[in-house]
Formats: sequence, structure tokens, C-alpha cells
Amino acid sequence: MRNPKPYIIYYFRPPSRELEIQTDLLYKDSEVIVTAHTLWGASKPLKVDGKKVIDNGYRAIFAEYRRLWHDVARVYTPEGSFTGYYADINTPSVEREDGYWTKDLFLDLWIPPDRSKVTVLDEDEFSEAVRNKWISAEEASEARAELERLLGLFREGEFPPKFLESFA
Repeated sequence: MRNPKPYIIYYFRPPSRELEIQTDLLYKDSEVIVTAHTLWGASKPLKVDGKKVIDNGYRAIFAEYRRLWHDVARVYTPEGSFTGYYADINTPSVEREDGYWTKDLFLDLWIPPDRSKVTVLDEDEFSEAVRNKWISAEEASEARAELERLLGLFREGEFPPKFLESFA
């Protein structure tokens, strides 16, 4: 289902950061919502192994899941070079009339284009969120479980999902 109509991602990052991200809806079914938009709002570029992989102005194609506790994106520079995959541990999406809502649970993964390794990001921020009760004990437990599940899928060669490449 291709649809050029703007779609809104209502993104909440505790304790108080709320974004409304206008995105293009590329596909939607009972399991996943695929969107694409230019990234903005980052306080600093993400560097992995000394290489800038995400920054404001980069473009990403996101797969957001309705029942799973993560999303995953293919990320591109403004010039169109593929930098890798970024997975965000978050709550399952909650559909709204004009898009969906999700809550960031701080833990993230980075996987380079060749899928040679996975880097866990923001464990310190996750610990701070748990300590300050910005996320509930249940959310923290689900986030840890989802992180372990995704790492297992990565080791088996099943993450990131290959279907996302059809939207590249």
C-alpha cells in the first residue's frame, strides 16, 4: 500500500521530550507500519567506531511494529549513501487516526550495512531512566527482553529483517 499522504509519528522520550514527526506512509498491515522521513531534532550526530552514521538531514525508512517492542530503520546520508541499520527499543505502536504513538525505552542497536556486528547503544541512558522511574518496571523488563531477543535474532542472521530492503 503506497500512500503519499503525510503521516504523523507521535514520539515520546521520557521524561518530557515529545515530537510530532511528519513522515510518509509507505506500507501498513496488521503487523508493521513502514514510513520514511528526513531525520531532525538530534542533539548530536551518532558516531559508531569513529564514523558518523546518523545526523540531522539524514533520511531513514522505518519499520514500526504493532506488537513488538522495537522499530528498525535503514539510514541514508543526504547524498543517498546507506550507513546501516538503527533499531530503537520502544513500546509497541498505538495507532491514531493520523499516524501512531510510541514511547522510547532508551536502548538502541546499530548494525553496519554489511551486518558484520551489532553495537548496543545508550545503556547508560536506560539505567538512568530506570533509576529515575521515567519508564515503568514492566517497560524496563520488556525492553531488556526485546534487546536480548533482537541480539539472538542477529546472531542467527534474522535481524535486521530483509523485507525492509524492499523499501530502499
